[in-house]
Amino acid sequence: MADGGNRPGPEAHLASNLLLVAETAGIYALDPDDMAEVAGRLNAGLPVLADLGLDTDAPLPVIAPGPVRALALTVSQACNMACTYCYAAGGSFGGPETRMTEATAFAAIDRLIGDAPPGGAVKIAFMGGEPMLARPLILASVRYAREHAAARAVQVGFSITTNGTLLTEADADFLAEQGFTVTVSLDGGRETNDRLRPMRGGAGSFERVANRLAPLLARADRIPLTARVTVTPKNINIRQVVGDLSSLGFSSVGVSPMLTSPTGDGALKPSDFSTLLDEMIATGEDWLAATEAQQPHAFSNLATAVQELHRGKARSHGCGAARDYLAVDASGRYSACHRFVNDPLGAMGDLDDGIDHAGRARFLAERRVEAQSECARCWARKLCGGGCHQEVLHVGRPACDYVRGWLDFALHAYGRLLVSRPDLFDA
Repeated sequence: MADGGNRPGPEAHLASNLLLVAETAGIYALDPDDMAEVAGRLNAGLPVLADLGLDTDAPLPVIAPGPVRALALTVSQACNMACTYCYAAGGSFGGPETRMTEATAFAAIDRLIGDAPPGGAVKIAFMGGEPMLARPLILASVRYAREHAAARAVQVGFSITTNGTLLTEADADFLAEQGFTVTVSLDGGRETNDRLRPMRGGAGSFERVANRLAPLLARADRIPLTARVTVTPKNINIRQVVGDLSSLGFSSVGVSPMLTSPTGDGALKPSDFSTLLDEMIATGEDWLAATEAQQPHAFSNLATAVQELHRGKARSHGCGAARDYLAVDASGRYSACHRFVNDPLGAMGDLDDGIDHAGRARFLAERRVEAQSECARCWARKLCGGGCHQEVLHVGRPACDYVRGWLDFALHAYGRLLVSRPDLFDA
């Protein structure tokens, strides 16, 4: 949301008895007298931090990119499904359907591991399209990465994001043996998911996924498993969606609003965000009640948010894209992240000529939240970090009021848990 200028924004934000310092993301508990004084001064637009003796200076942001420590391999730019909102334009990212060759995958792995110091650690994510269409390449890439990482005493971890329709018992064995983190894309119960995530040809996908989850769930002690929901106007009923996916056996369900798609289909409209916030808060209240009763609840968005608030680290960027994370597409081209495949706005070199480190530095300097005039007057700027780079570059920031509303709720929830469940934050 543009605010018409780059004027200094609020110093702080008050949520119950917790004061968030905007520039440092530091959080302080106030006594009742200070709460009343601070609330009055904030409402009047008056400075508050100096009188409380709180640090108001954030460290200078680190703009120079560090070594790449995480890499997404887009092993299949094709998909067996036809989700109309897909950010990857049906899996092909707007180009011809193609799959990564072994030579390309191995070259990307060589560079990732070769740039890691002995004793260091890297992560490799297998992405698509639908990555399981390239099953043999995944198996070969994991073996290759293990061998080369061991030779340099580098630890390597793996993850995959899949639609789940092609998984087998043998795949589950492999994913468990190799310590994969697995994310399955689903958008709700049978009716909702089949409407939003049909197979090519129009058949529903829910039954197919449900039938193939059993081997993963049977190995839940060895496979961290999450359902990932893309929220559109057609599945904005978050409480029901989380409940439906919990009933399938997922112990972790994360939701992500759809702000932009290649066709525009499925993107949330401005009028949808107040409904989305109400649903998120209602689901968050369910999670809070369960957590305080020491009962499980699958809603991961609030679980993640309160832990990040507790860490208290100010963000200059919304994620690690271009900083320590890149993607490689099937043609061997680097991009700032998996959302930027085949998008010139996030191009970062290629395997032939190497990573464009100067381009990474420019991208990070231009995208840091301190450089965004629209963010300057937002109290949540160092919690949000300016949002998803790909979405901001293509559609701006239509969801800022929603983000602030959600973070305000998360702050209240954090303050409540500090009293009722302080053990959640034990180091």
